[in-house]
Amino acid sequence: MGQTLAQKILSRIVGRSVEIGEIIMPEAELVTVHDWYAANAARALDEVGVTELFDPARVMFTTDHEPVAVSPHAAERQQRVREIAARLGIGHFFDVGRGGQGHVFPVELGYIRPGMYIAGYDTHVTNFGAVGALGIAVLTEVSELMALGSVWQQVPQTVRINLHGQLPAGISIRDVAQKIIGELDPDLIDDAVVEFAGPGLRHIGIDGRFTLVNTPTELGARSAIVEPDEIVRAYLADRVDGPVELPRSDPDAPFRAVIEWDMALMEPQVAAPPRPDRVVGVSQVSGTRIDHAYIGSCASGMIEDMRETARFLKGRVIHPRVRLFVTPATNRVAAQMAEESLTGIIQASGAVLTPPGCGVCAGGRIGPVAPGEVSIGTGTRNDPGRLGAHDAQLYIASPATVAAAAITGEICDPRGLDPDLQPREAAHD
Repeated sequence: MGQTLAQKILSRIVGRSVEIGEIIMPEAELVTVHDWYAANAARALDEVGVTELFDPARVMFTTDHEPVAVSPHAAERQQRVREIAARLGIGHFFDVGRGGQGHVFPVELGYIRPGMYIAGYDTHVTNFGAVGALGIAVLTEVSELMALGSVWQQVPQTVRINLHGQLPAGISIRDVAQKIIGELDPDLIDDAVVEFAGPGLRHIGIDGRFTLVNTPTELGARSAIVEPDEIVRAYLADRVDGPVELPRSDPDAPFRAVIEWDMALMEPQVAAPPRPDRVVGVSQVSGTRIDHAYIGSCASGMIEDMRETARFLKGRVIHPRVRLFVTPATNRVAAQMAEESLTGIIQASGAVLTPPGCGVCAGGRIGPVAPGEVSIGTGTRNDPGRLGAHDAQLYIASPATVAAAAITGEICDPRGLDPDLQPREAAHD
């Protein structure tokens, strides 16, 4: 019997063929830790007397959850992270203003290749699956990983989703990603790798793939990965040295399930409170008044998301009751926004442009919500208290839907604001 893509990656890492369900000790080729946990990880190492890491050249610290210190406490934490990075000889330290969102810029900068195995503290390390790498969160065991080089993993099962068709006018890949986690059985996805493949991928660029692999973790997936193809090879051509291999699952790989998925949605999708998988069509929540909105995060902060945002905001102003925060994922995205005059369009609308990074999605340190407010954003989660007040109502949607809500002051179908996005028959393979 053949192997899944995840099996192949882990087999290469341990140097032999591995079986699903087997316990292995894979050495991560890159270990990522963000600014909010780096000090905790170092404290755990100090408590057991660890002074040297297994391979500090493989470790990456990123300052993305709070790139701007908004309090003396935050400034002290940044100071500690700098000291820790120097003391432990961290091989890749991206401090304030150096990179941006740590689940995105390593791909931009060529650190990630198809077939790599990356482990990190944060659950959205799955983003590296956009280019065919396997990213798995080890959470608080990242301290042990940094010290010893590996922590145990059970070779996961894989659920393959074959995408078909094209996105209809006015429907974004974020709508598709939310629809998928809204309809899939959590028991089917639990602790599995979700592998995206199929002919529909040829219509989805790297930005859209970041969104696809970001969302399954909210259903309990161990990871998510896109079967790498020529789009990945072309994207990485001037970012990495040497040839780009494109590993893929064998035709007879032992998938837990294979799902055929048509991307032809009838309307944009919105995740209603209190969970990101409580997904409904926008028509079911249209008319809901909002006070707060944000566009950004590791799920929807890429240049395509910023272009879509600017397209809706151009020549319009934010509703007087609403405050809108816009966060580019990375420094490169921010620079490209300036080059394409997107920055000026967004700021002219009355939106607040924040530094690259996680933005509002990182627990509301930037632009939190007040008691009783209603927010809609492009973040990853909408559980109570995520952005501040526990009684605030949090919705998740695509950049287009969020921008339209910020303009009108209520959740609405963004296609109503643009004749070019009126529904039409979807294209098929």
